[in-house]
Amino acid sequence: MPSLSNSQPLAPAAPNDMTTADCYVRIDQFLNKNSSIKQFKIEDDNHGMGMISTADPNAPKQAINMRLSQSTIGNYLINNGFQRASDGVSTYIRQ
Repeated sequence: MPSLSNSQPLAPAAPNDMTTADCYVRIDQFLNKNSSIKQFKIEDDNHGMGMISTADPNAPKQAINMRLSQSTIGNYLINNGFQRASDGVSTYIRQ
């Protein structure tokens, strides 16, 4: 029978279990890990899960998902120095 206690309390939460603060930390870690990438794409499944991915055609694609909507992730990027790309919807450029 599985234990009811978390044997690894510092283990990262699954995307569905993350707090809003955990989601923002996850975005920051992703952006820092991909510091050489200038363009990122944001997508939404319309059920409360969003995804941010690298959008550089010359680099391997990296992505993470979290319990934030596309607009919430986009607003977070804008508030942290990114600009919307000319497509105006889902691509953001690091300044």
